[in-house]
Amino acid sequence: MATIRDIARRAGVSVGSVSNYLNKPDVVSTETREAIRQAIDEVGYHPRAAARSLKSNHTHRLGLLYPIFPEDAVGLEASDNAFLEFLAGVITSAAEQGYGVVLYAATSQEELPIYERLMGEKQVDGLILAGTHPLDPRIDLLSRQQFPFVTFGRSRNGVNHAYVDADGAKGIGDAVGYLAELGHRRIGYMAPPDGLMCTIHRWEGFGNGMAAHGLAVDEELVVEAGFTEKSGQIAMHLLLDSPDPPTAVIAANDLCAFGAMRVLQKRGLLAGRDVSVIGFDDIRLASHWYPSLTTLRQPLRRIGSVVAQILIAIISGEDVERQVIFEPELIVRRSTGPVKRAVKV
Repeated sequence: MATIRDIARRAGVSVGSVSNYLNKPDVVSTETREAIRQAIDEVGYHPRAAARSLKSNHTHRLGLLYPIFPEDAVGLEASDNAFLEFLAGVITSAAEQGYGVVLYAATSQEELPIYERLMGEKQVDGLILAGTHPLDPRIDLLSRQQFPFVTFGRSRNGVNHAYVDADGAKGIGDAVGYLAELGHRRIGYMAPPDGLMCTIHRWEGFGNGMAAHGLAVDEELVVEAGFTEKSGQIAMHLLLDSPDPPTAVIAANDLCAFGAMRVLQKRGLLAGRDVSVIGFDDIRLASHWYPSLTTLRQPLRRIGSVVAQILIAIISGEDVERQVIFEPELIVRRSTGPVKRAVKV
């Protein structure tokens, strides 16, 4: 199916010019309009965005909130390009369908008032929610208002809403199985922050994976970490200081894993040789870290793209699959290896 990028290439203009032609043709010069019109005919494009623009109450903008955490929190970190990959997928897919994306930043206390304002002032046509909670007040609010939205993550709200997610339970279960095959029996777990739906799914995967391989979960080897290097450092110190340290660790995400690996290095240990470490996300730095990080890859750019596609379809009143789950892929690198000996620290 042709997209506005195809039109832009054929007409020799920018994607923005094509978007303006479809939504605000008066701002496009006569010469450019003619080039775009001819390109549309040649590629056989049927612009849904042009049809939507006939509805004057549409802004052709999607809203996405980026959560802000205190400096000492265990939430997101500015250097975490997992969110940037997700955002890139959203923006690219939206642009191809004539939509822009407006990014807002807010603390958890500010989120609901911002959503209410965006809906009341009709600043966006739909909203994207990330980091879902088991009982998420944002989902309840948007559902009551019948406002178009899609979540990156599932919930237990009892609302049949649209979502795209990664199967964290299966991913963590696969990671446990891989470590068990390498001979590891004492496997540490750095859990994502409490209160997130992904935390629940991944914990289920860890417990099920351990049970499937006849391994007992040692509560001393389970610590709440977060999505930052600092949280990974703190968690790894706690695990290594336990009476019987783990020979392998599964971290909340790649940044958390990097923090854990820094601690190993400071203590004269090496990831993959002395303690195996597995991350989650497969951000670009994972393959360049030393040693390179074994991790669970979730297709963040693809997830962002599908989120935007579903949301725009909902806004347009089109029938589309509204609940999609991707399976993470275990990417094996040098930060994991066979168990060799008990950890001496």
